[in-house]
Amino acid sequence: MIGDVDTYARDVRDADSFAALRRACVTHLPSFGAVMFSYHHLPPPGAIDYGEALTVIAYGFPIDWVNRYTKEKMYLNDPITRLAANVSEPFWWSRAAETGPVSAAEQKYLDALAAEHLGDGLAVPVFGPHGRNGYCGLGFGHQPPELSYEDIIKFQWVCQLGHTRYCDLLKEQLPVAEHLTARETEILEWVAKGKSNTVIAEIIGISPHTVDTYMRRIYLKFGVADRVTAALRGLAIGAL
Repeated sequence: MIGDVDTYARDVRDADSFAALRRACVTHLPSFGAVMFSYHHLPPPGAIDYGEALTVIAYGFPIDWVNRYTKEKMYLNDPITRLAANVSEPFWWSRAAETGPVSAAEQKYLDALAAEHLGDGLAVPVFGPHGRNGYCGLGFGHQPPELSYEDIIKFQWVCQLGHTRYCDLLKEQLPVAEHLTARETEILEWVAKGKSNTVIAEIIGISPHTVDTYMRRIYLKFGVADRVTAALRGLAIGAL
């Protein structure tokens, strides 16, 4: 069922831009049997690029549906993306409501998706560094193939490889936060554990005023204004 994975792996590895990576994925789609493909990048809370809007790449889907999905912010109520972020293996779009509970708004989205008559496909979770995960949708149209468990896991490997390369390319473009000193890292680790400045001062044997000073330096380096965001940023960039 799966096409030439060796050539795909080489093309993905050699992709030196997002355009080249997208081209590599689209080129191999026919051999993988998918007629539609979507990729959703999900930055972790605290990451510089974290926000309401998602980075969504789509191929093969009707343009009207793609425009509606983005303009109407349908991704906010897309349970397939949410459910994929909470499982470790792929599942069929048609079985999304069986994978986990869905809200009324999410069911409305599923009904709208069914009304588009796109057929069935696989929802594939992918995982990246520091919680930088994502979702790949592989649409097979109205006659989805009979896939074995092994086939489905191979599809996940194919998607995972593309996601990992995307994360590598993204890392080269995102601004790099200033390096924390050993003391700043120690203090931020305690902040991430929910400790107040007063408690941190007692733990490491310095004054609360000194802890405050270190925290202001961390805020400045990370470009944030509060301790919760600072801790999340530290986790998102791998500083903790």
